[in-house]
Parts: sequence; C-alpha cells; structure tokens
Amino acid sequence: MRRVRIALLGCGTVGGGLVRLLERSRARLASELGVEFSLARVLVRDLARRRDGVDPSLLTTRADAAIPEDAEVVVELLGGIEPARSLVHEALERGLPAVTANKALLARHGPELFAAASARDVPLGFEGSVCGGVPIVRALRGGLAGNRVESVTGVLNGTCNYVLTRMERDALSFAAALGAAQAAGFAEADPSLDIDGWDAAQKLVVLSALAFGEWVPESDVRVRGIRDVTPERLAEARRRGRVLRLVAAAERRAGRLALEVGPRELALDHPLAAVAMEQNAVLVRGDEVGELLFQGRGAGAGPTATAVLADLCEGVGAPYFALTRSTSFAIARTDSKLSGSTSSSGIVIPNCSSQNVTVFKMDIESRRPLANSESSAPRPLRFLS
Repeated sequence: MRRVRIALLGCGTVGGGLVRLLERSRARLASELGVEFSLARVLVRDLARRRDGVDPSLLTTRADAAIPEDAEVVVELLGGIEPARSLVHEALERGLPAVTANKALLARHGPELFAAASARDVPLGFEGSVCGGVPIVRALRGGLAGNRVESVTGVLNGTCNYVLTRMERDALSFAAALGAAQAAGFAEADPSLDIDGWDAAQKLVVLSALAFGEWVPESDVRVRGIRDVTPERLAEARRRGRVLRLVAAAERRAGRLALEVGPRELALDHPLAAVAMEQNAVLVRGDEVGELLFQGRGAGAGPTATAVLADLCEGVGAPYFALTRSTSFAIARTDSKLSGSTSSSGIVIPNCSSQNVTVFKMDIESRRPLANSESSAPRPLRFLS
C-alpha cells in the first residue's frame, strides 16, 4: 500500500468537498489503486472555523509553513493569484506533483507554471479548473491529439446558465433569478466575476491553450456579461425559435486565435441550446473527428472535487479516473441535429441515433480507467504576445 501525504492549500467549498470525498473513497482507492491519501498540512484563513474531517492540529494560516517536508503532493484550492501562485511554484521547484482548480491563476500565470513543471518533470494537474466534473482537459491533452482542433465553443459558467434558465422558464427578472442562484449555492455573494463573463473568459483561455497550443492573455479576450439580459429579450428569442446562452468561443480568424465571451442566440437544434441550469458543455470541432459535445455538471463541490481527485491519482501514478456518485458526464458526436433529454442521472444528453451518439460515456456508477493516452503527448503550450 502506497501512502501519500497531501499539503492542502485551501479548505473552503471545494477543499472541504475533497476532504469528504477522500474519506468516502478511502477503501476503494486502497483496494483498486493501492494508494492511501492523508493530510500533511491544511492552509486556511481562519483557524477558529470548524472543518469536518480535518484534524485541527494540521491547520495553519502561514503560507510559509503550508508545504511541510513530508508532503508528497500539493493541492491548491485557494483561488485568486497570491499566495496561490507562489505556493504552486514552490511545490514544482521542490519536485512535488501539484494539482490546482484555479482558473484565474492559470489564465494569468499558466505559461510560467507549466514551464516550471516541465523543467522539473513533475505533473501539474488542472482538470478541476474548467467545467468541474466534465473531463474536457484530459480529452484535449491526449484524446484528441491526432486532430487539428478548429474551434472550441461552450457554456462554461454555471451561474449564468442557471440565471438565464430561470429567467427563460419562470419569467423571473435578472435580480430575482440571480437571488435564486445564490440561494441554491450556484452564485457567490459577489457574483461579478460570473455574471460579467470573466469566469468564463478565464476558463476559455485555459481551454484554448490546450486546444490550439497557444496562450492568449486574458486581457485580449472580448468579454460581455449578462447584466443587461431581460425576460422580454429571452421571450422574443424563444418566439423566433432560439434560446440565449452565455457562450465562450475560440477559433482562428485570419491566422490569429480569437477568443470571445458573450450572450449569443442559438437555434433550438444547436447542441448547446439544451444545456440548462448549472450544467456546462463544451463543443469541440476537430478536422478528423468532427464535432464532439462534452457535457455535465460544471459547478459545485462534488464535481470539482472529483476532478481534483482524478488529478491526484494521476499525479502519484495511479492511472485511473476516479468517479463517484457526485458526477457524471457524456460525450457525443454531433453529426446530426440533436435534441436534449435528461438521463436518469440528471444529465442532459443529446438524443441521437446509435451511429452518432457515444464516443465515450461513463455514468455515476462507473469507475473504469480511461483509454491509455501515454503515447499521445500533450500539445506544447506557448504564450501569445
């Protein structure tokens, strides 16, 4: 049995979810993967706050003590830029595998962090930074390596999608729908990053770097949020046979990579039109594979913690994609017109004929390994100035 000590940086919503997931998965991880995770140190902002499943003696508020000598892997769930950047950099410089779910950090400092990981030949996992439990990062890093990606389009922000869905279905005002999202736990007390489009923009920067092998500065993304969307606008779109979604898109135009985020009307038969509530979806177009739709729960402690645990397993050499009841996803070809339906697991999955639907599908009960992609090296990443 291999025992692995974790330096956990941040124990809020996602960090707490990871602690609970590790405890629930302990026996299965030991029997199936031969690995047992334990906490070496937990960096927090408030020592007085109770954290279920965490020994209070492991807590610290000191960034300089956050990664002890006996730590074997570092998980960064702090959010923001500092001290997250410095601590992830420290972990990589020490040759420790690192995992982060911090899209803001990657959007701004991804090139330097990946360069540090490459220099030390240690993994830097970041599946949880984009779309929660939907394994889009793994697909772009390895599964589509034989394709030239032509475009990436997605509904990447669960808060905005929840708000727009409630406004559309229930004729709520923007303020009322946002309040409902906050009450349901799908929006922060200060939702500006989400509703102004910047959360989706940061995720798009990460996805486009993986898809196209180039980093676009966050400041170069054209961004518009949903503050000015009204129920009347949604109703008018519906009368024309269309729906409104906050869509993030990356594609090449005149030889240059263009990234945009903003409200976009979609025909009802568009693959992204059926994406509702807090769901996320990414539509990838490749020159060989055509269009692939990746869809599932993109927000919340469970899906993100699941993605973090998958990175943890991979980082320590356990080649399985750990899934729990907290997440599910589907990947479908979109060669024909699609309509959406809800599966028994609560995931909106396109209705397609058998020859169009399943490239890969794993539901909440499955724990099978992904296809071996060791021969498909991740695309090199460089910064676009």
